[in-house]
Amino acid sequence: MKRKALFRDTTRGHGTVVLNSHGAREREFTYFARAFHRSAKELADGLKRTKQFGLYGIPTEDFRAYPVVFLYRHALELHMKAVILSGGPLLSLNGETPIRRDRRLDTHNLETLRKDVESVFAACGWPALETLRKVVAEFQAVDAGSYAFRYPVDKKGAAALDGHFTFNVFEFCAVLDEMLPTLLSAALGADDAVDARHDALAGSEPYEDDSGGEAE
Repeated sequence: MKRKALFRDTTRGHGTVVLNSHGAREREFTYFARAFHRSAKELADGLKRTKQFGLYGIPTEDFRAYPVVFLYRHALELHMKAVILSGGPLLSLNGETPIRRDRRLDTHNLETLRKDVESVFAACGWPALETLRKVVAEFQAVDAGSYAFRYPVDKKGAAALDGHFTFNVFEFCAVLDEMLPTLLSAALGADDAVDARHDALAGSEPYEDDSGGEAE
């Protein structure tokens, strides 16, 4: 029997997707962020309808919490990187220390990203998100490297989580469901702030009048 290829399209219909087609890869972070959040939420909603899931259900069903938490964590990381990539140029335009965008793309450390997000918020004149600080602190304590909910062991072979690690996955989701839209709005708002700053700087540059001299 001939093996079917993974990445091909023979139907040109329902299920056919076209990826990497917008021509602005960094701007796609917001789309990625929304997609991962939506998929995570749909997965969690499915567990809410599963009676076997939870403390008094079937123990092996608890493993289904792992992909939910990982998807939410990745959605958070994508939202934070979207804010940084959208608003990072504002720091340079304001004469402040720029964010190393290449290094931020290469990290999964939420605390590092949080500091940059707050720098963008400050450059935009927005207050810091206390909820973000608390959420990141919790993730750093449990899953600093983004491995704890992907594998049962860490790189050294030790348990990725403490024994009998207990929490309510739906309460976990509720916190992020409330916060992630705020970060998404911040990413879009930061992009507008950069455009406005560009326009302001362009408008302040001297130009030549009809006589050949400079006007202000």
